[in-house]
Amino acid sequence: MTTKRMMAAGLLWAAGTPLWAADAVRDNAALAARAEAVFGKQAGQTFDAQAVKPSASAPRTETVTVTLAPGKGAEVQAELDAGQGMVFHWSASADVAVDLHGERTGSQSEYTSYDIEASQRQGAGTFVAPFAGTHGWFWRNRSQQPVTVTVTITGFQKRLVRHGGQP
Repeated sequence: MTTKRMMAAGLLWAAGTPLWAADAVRDNAALAARAEAVFGKQAGQTFDAQAVKPSASAPRTETVTVTLAPGKGAEVQAELDAGQGMVFHWSASADVAVDLHGERTGSQSEYTSYDIEASQRQGAGTFVAPFAGTHGWFWRNRSQQPVTVTVTITGFQKRLVRHGGQP
């Protein structure tokens, strides 16, 4: 670690700021220098600083349940910064059509779909936002009976946004 980086780290530490700050520059050369300073040079070690996206806040877990009337739909989206992620699970009381998609911050009519299914009862996985905005699901009930959908999200979302359906 250079003297300049050590002084900056010392100032951050003295100010109570974690050294693994969300806005810190993340590059492989800096990571390699820190690794050698902390653990010594290790044969066979490579670096990928971009694999980690630090967050200034702790992850949150939120659960939302919506009821879809016959032929109607609802949307639940998480507001995420680019590179932030979430782990999700949703389930429905009957099959629904689903579009996992995202909308860029400030977009009025454009969106990007990530996964679309005509008939699905549940979904689970991880998601990393490719851009800042809202990312989530639109479910449509194609049956003649009400369908309840419950989604649980754990991640670094700023908030959840819900459109349509009944609470």
